[in-house]
Amino acid sequence: MTRDHRFHLDREGHSVTVRAGPARGPTEVLVDGKVVAARSRRGHRERVIELAAELPGDPPRPVTVRVDWRTGAGSGPVCVMEAEGTCTVIPRASPGPSAPRPAVRALARHPLRWLRRHLPRRHPPPHRTARRLR
Repeated sequence: MTRDHRFHLDREGHSVTVRAGPARGPTEVLVDGKVVAARSRRGHRERVIELAAELPGDPPRPVTVRVDWRTGAGSGPVCVMEAEGTCTVIPRASPGPSAPRPAVRALARHPLRWLRRHLPRRHPPPHRTARRLR
C-alpha cells in the first residue's frame, strides 16, 4: 500500500495532477506533466497546504490548489482547485503501477544468490581433531 495520494483533473484542455506525499514529503502540482508548484508539509500539524499555479494560455490563468488533510475520511486528504471564482473537487486518481520489490528484482537477476540468502543455512558438522600418527 502506498502512502502517496494522487488527484487528477482535465481542465480547459490541460491535465492537472496533484501528488501529495507522506507527512514531510513534497506536495506537487503538475500541469501537462510539468511541475509548476511544490511544497513540503512541516510535519503532521500542518493540515492544509495551498499552492499557487497557473494554467498555460494567453493570458495565463492563475489557480490555487488546496490539499486539506483535516477533512479526509481517514483515507487521505481532499484536494480542491479554485480557479476564476469557482471551487472544484479534484477526484482521486487510480494508483499507478508500484515499483517492484527489491527481492523480486534480485530473484530475476541472480536466482542462486537469492536462494542462498533466503533459505535457512545448514550448519556443517563440528570439526574433529585429527588423530596423531605414531
